[in-house]
Amino acid sequence: MKLRGFNESGIEGFDRFRESSVLILDDLRQLLEDTACTVSLSVDIQVDPRELPTRFAVGEYLYGLFENNPVSGLDSDKGIWAWLSAFHFEQLRPPSGRLGERARWVPDVGNYQNYYRHLLAGPYQIYRAHRDDPQRAMAVLVNPPYRPGDIAEQLASRQEYVTNKSVMEVATILYVNEDGAPKRGAAGRGPGSARRLADILNQLDLTWDLYSLTPSKLLELLPSEFDQFKP
Repeated sequence: MKLRGFNESGIEGFDRFRESSVLILDDLRQLLEDTACTVSLSVDIQVDPRELPTRFAVGEYLYGLFENNPVSGLDSDKGIWAWLSAFHFEQLRPPSGRLGERARWVPDVGNYQNYYRHLLAGPYQIYRAHRDDPQRAMAVLVNPPYRPGDIAEQLASRQEYVTNKSVMEVATILYVNEDGAPKRGAAGRGPGSARRLADILNQLDLTWDLYSLTPSKLLELLPSEFDQFKP
C-alpha cells in the first residue's frame, strides 16, 4: 500500500476506532485509503505489513523506509505517524488488548517527553540518531514495540541522554545481555537500575560534559551499585 497521511478527519476516525469497545479491523483498513480522511505525499513510498518483534526492528525498518525517500517535515507530521500506526496496528497492539495513552498512537508533537512514547516515531528517532552504530542504543530498543519498558521510560524521555552515544552505549553494556535480552533487575527502583542511572546522570551532568565522556570513563564514574550489571 502507498504511504499516506491522515488529515484531521482521519486522526479523529483513528481516535474513534481505538476508543471503540469493538475493534473492527476492516473499518481501519478502509480509513487508511479513504481520500476524505487521508492526504497523498510528494514521495512514492510503499509500505507492507511485517513482523516487528522489537523496537530495534521498528527503527531499522522505518529508517530504511525514509533514508532514500526523505519526507519534508516528517518528525512533526502527526498525520503520517498516526497513519503508520493504524497501518501497523495489528503488529503494535499489546496482547493484553490495552492500547494505552493516545500519545502511543498519535504523536504529541512539540512535547518531546510525550513524543518519544509514540510506538513508531520514538524508535525511529532513536535509531536515526545512532545510525552509525544503532546497536549501541539497544538498551532502549530491545523490547517489543508495544512495551517500551522502564529503561526507555527513564532514558528516552531525555533527548540529551538518548542522543548521547556514550550514555546509550553504557546503558546497553549495563542492561542488555549478550543474547540481546534485557538483564534482570534493570527495570524498577533497585540499586543500579535504569531509574538510578537516570538519577546519577542528572548529578554528573552538573559537573561533567556528558557528551565529551567516553563510555569507559562514564562507567568509571558510576558508583559501585552498578558493578552488578557490568560485564
